[in-house]
Amino acid sequence: MTKNQSSNPFTAGFDQTRKLEILGIFVMALAALLSLSILSYHDGDYDAVRLLDTGALLTPDSGIALTVKNWLGVMGAHIAHLLVFTLFGYGSLMMPVLIGTFGWFIFRQKDLAPLPWFTVYVIALMLVLSVTVGWFHTQYDVPGVAWTGSFGIASAVFLQNFLGVVGSIVLLFVLLLVAGMMVVNRDLQSLLDSLGGVGDSLRGWMEERKDAAAERKDVAAKRKAAKREDAERRKVEAASAEVARSAEAEREDAERRKQATEKEAAIEKAGVAGSGSGSGTGASSVASAGDAGAPFNESGVARDGSPTDGADASTRNHSISDLADDKASNSDDGADASTRNENEADEIEVNVIIGEEEEEARRRELEKANKQQAKETSEPRYKFPGTDLLDSPPEQKNEADMEEINRNKRIILDKFAQHKIEILSVNAIVGPTVTLYELEPAPNVKISKIESYANDIKMATAVHGLRMIAPIPGRSAVGIEVPNKTRVMVFIQSMIKSKKFAETDFELPVAFGKTIENEIFLIDLTKMPHLLMAGATGSGKSVGINTIITCLLYKCHPDNLKFVLVDPKKIELSLYRNIQNAYLAVLPGAEEPIVTDTSEALRTLQSVTAEMDERYDLLKMAMVRDLKAYNRKFRDGELDEELGHRHLPYIVVVIDELADLMMTAGKQIEEPIARLAQLARAIGIHLVVATQRPSVNVITGTIKANFPARIAYQVASKVDSRTILDTGGADQLIGKGDMLFTNGAGMTRIQNAFVSTEEVERVAQHIGNQTVYKRPFLLPEIEDENSEGGGLDDIDDLFVDAAKVVVLHQQGSVSLLQRKLKIGYNRAGRIIDQLFSAGIVGPYQGSTAREVRAENEEELQEMLDDLGLS
Repeated sequence: MTKNQSSNPFTAGFDQTRKLEILGIFVMALAALLSLSILSYHDGDYDAVRLLDTGALLTPDSGIALTVKNWLGVMGAHIAHLLVFTLFGYGSLMMPVLIGTFGWFIFRQKDLAPLPWFTVYVIALMLVLSVTVGWFHTQYDVPGVAWTGSFGIASAVFLQNFLGVVGSIVLLFVLLLVAGMMVVNRDLQSLLDSLGGVGDSLRGWMEERKDAAAERKDVAAKRKAAKREDAERRKVEAASAEVARSAEAEREDAERRKQATEKEAAIEKAGVAGSGSGSGTGASSVASAGDAGAPFNESGVARDGSPTDGADASTRNHSISDLADDKASNSDDGADASTRNENEADEIEVNVIIGEEEEEARRRELEKANKQQAKETSEPRYKFPGTDLLDSPPEQKNEADMEEINRNKRIILDKFAQHKIEILSVNAIVGPTVTLYELEPAPNVKISKIESYANDIKMATAVHGLRMIAPIPGRSAVGIEVPNKTRVMVFIQSMIKSKKFAETDFELPVAFGKTIENEIFLIDLTKMPHLLMAGATGSGKSVGINTIITCLLYKCHPDNLKFVLVDPKKIELSLYRNIQNAYLAVLPGAEEPIVTDTSEALRTLQSVTAEMDERYDLLKMAMVRDLKAYNRKFRDGELDEELGHRHLPYIVVVIDELADLMMTAGKQIEEPIARLAQLARAIGIHLVVATQRPSVNVITGTIKANFPARIAYQVASKVDSRTILDTGGADQLIGKGDMLFTNGAGMTRIQNAFVSTEEVERVAQHIGNQTVYKRPFLLPEIEDENSEGGGLDDIDDLFVDAAKVVVLHQQGSVSLLQRKLKIGYNRAGRIIDQLFSAGIVGPYQGSTAREVRAENEEELQEMLDDLGLS
C-alpha cells in the first residue's frame, strides 16, 4: 500500500470521485478547443500550413505561421481542414457537442449507459445533414463547401445519380427528420406528444393573452360601471336624506302642534274648574290660600285693596301648565309600552355579510397544471377531462333579501325581549342555503337561557331546518341558522374552475361545496384520512360520492390514483364502468369492474388488506415512513425493481351502502374495514364509506373510532344524528345537499356541489375513449384456504431453496425470501403460495408471518420426498 502511494504521489490524495471530476473537466475542455478550431476555419489556412516544416514551427517569428487565422494556430488549421473541408462541413460541430456531453456525464458521475445510442444518433444526424446541405450545393451552388464538406458533396452527387433529384431530396429529408427525432427522444410517440404539447402551450399562450386583454377590458368596464353606480348611489342617498329630513321636520312640527293643543285644552279645563263654586282643584287652592292669611279676590286684588304679588300669579300659572303636561304624558304611557320592543328591535341595525365569490382560474390554468403532472408519470399521453364536459352554472349570485333578513331579525329579537334577554348586536351572514344570524348577548346573559328558547324561536319563525349554535366556536356570539326562501344551487364546474382548486398542492383534493361564508370547502383526503358519510334517502349522499370521485378524476393522474368501487345497490356507481382501465383496481379474473356481490366485496376488501401488507413490506425494505417518500425514492432510481419495488398509486375504496354489507356479511366485512381504517393511511389507501341507515349496528364502535372525518346529510332523528356526529344537528338539515362536516374539531355547514348523472357519464366517456391504459390495476390474488395440496403444477426453480430458508428461519414471509434469494416480490409471493399448497407453511395471517409446519430439515426432507421433489 505504501509502495503504491510513493510510486504515484501526484494522485495519492485523490479519491475516485475527484479523479472523475478532473477527467470530466479535461474532456469538456477538449470539446471547447475543438469547437473553437471548427468555428475559426479559414479556407486559406491549409495552403499556408502545409508548407511549414518543423523548423518553422520552432521559430517564433516565422512569417508563414503568423499568417494562420485559426484560433488554435497550426494544429487548429489542420483539424479544421480535416473536419470542415474534407469531411462534414460546419456540421462537424456536433462532434465537440458529443464529446462535451461525455465530459459532463463523467464530471457529474452519471450513468453512461444512455450515451452509446445517443452517439449513434448524433453521428447519423451529422452525416445526413452534411449530405442534405451538399445536395443544395450541387443543385444550386449554395451554400459554400465549408457548410457541407467534400464528403457531403460526393455523397449528394451519388444519391442524385442513383435516385434522381426529387427522390434523393425526399429520402434525405425523411432521414434528417428521423435522425433529429431520435436524437431528441428515442420514444417517437412521447416526442410527438411533446410536440403536440408545445403547440398546445403556444395556443394556450395566445389564448391567455386574449383572456388577459379581455380581463383588462372587463376590469375597465367594471370600474366605469362602479363609478356610475357610486354616483347614482350618492344621488339616491342624498335624495333619501333630504326626504328623511323633511319627514323629520314635519313630524317635529306635528308633535309641537299636538303638544300645544293638549296644553291649551288642559289650561281651559283647569280654568273652568277654578271658576266653579269652590269644588275642584282650583277652589281648594283658593281656599287654602285664604286660610293662610293672603286674601285676594278673583280679579287678582287683595281684599284689603292692595294688589297681589306678581310672582304668586306667575307661580299659579306655571303649576297649571305643569299639571297639563303631566296629564298629556300619562295619556301616552300605554302607547309607549306597546311599541317599546318594536322600537328597540328597529334600533339594532343588522350588519349583512355576503362572502365574495372565489376567484376563477384562468382558462388553461388547470389544464397546464395537469399536463405538468402527466409529464412526471409513465403515461404523459393521458389527457385529463376538460371543464367543458360539465354544465355551466346559470348567472346567479348569492344576494341578500333585506326584507326577509329584517323580518327574521325582528322576530328573533322580539322573542328574546319577551324573555328579557338583551341583544347588543346582530350580524347576518348570507350563504347559498341558509343565513347565519350572529347575536351578541349582553354580558350578564346565560347561554343556557338562550338555548332553552330554541323551540320558541323555531315556532316564531315558522321555518323548517332552523338550527341554533350556542355559542359559535371561537366567537363570543350565539348563532341561529335560518334557511333561505330562495336557495342558490352550487355547481361542480364552479368548484373545479376556481383558482383555489386549480392551484392546490393537495395530493387528493376534494371540493365538496360552499360554506355559509360562500367559500369553497376544499379538503385533502390524505389528511382526513378516511371519510364516513350518512344520510337519509334523497338527502344528497350519492351526489356527494359523485362529487368526491369527479374532483379526484379532474386532479389526479391514473398512475397516481386507483379506485375500488363497492356498490351493493348495483346502480349508483355503475356510471364509472368506462374508467376501469385507467382508474379502477380489481381482483384478477374479476368479471365486473364494479363490485356488487357481497361475497365478492368481502374478497375485494381482503385483497386490499393484502395489498396494504405488501406495501408495508416494501416501505420497510425502502426504509421510509409514508407513500410519498417511497414514490420519491423510486422515481429517483434508489429502489431496485428486481426486488419487487414499484410505483405505488393511492387507492381510494368507495363503499356506497355499508348497511347492506353489514346485514349480509356482518363481522366478516367489519374486520377488513377496521384493519384498513387503522393501518392504511401511511401507505396511501383511504376509505370513503357511506350508509343511509346510521344505526349503531351499522356504524359500530370499531368503525366509528377510526373515522374522525364524518359527513352527515339530513337524517330522520336526533338519535341518528348523534350516531354519526356524536351530537344533534343533522336532523335539522333541509336536504338536497345540505350537510354538516366534522373532523373532530368543530362543525361546518356546507351546501354540497351538484353533479348530474349526465356530467358523470360525459367525464367517464372521455376517460374511457382513451387507449393509453390497456387493463385495470390488479389487486393481489386472495388464496382459497380450502385449496391446500393443490397448485403444484408449475413449481418454481427456487422452491426447494425457499423451503430450506423458511424452515431455517422458522418464518414464512415474502420479504424473507426476497432478501435471502434476491428475487422480486411477485415471484416470492408465488413461492409462498406454493409452499402453502405443499403444506410447508400455514395459511395467510395478515401482517404476521405464516406458521412453518416443518420444525427441522429432516421433516422438510420427508415432505419433499412425498412430493417427489428430493
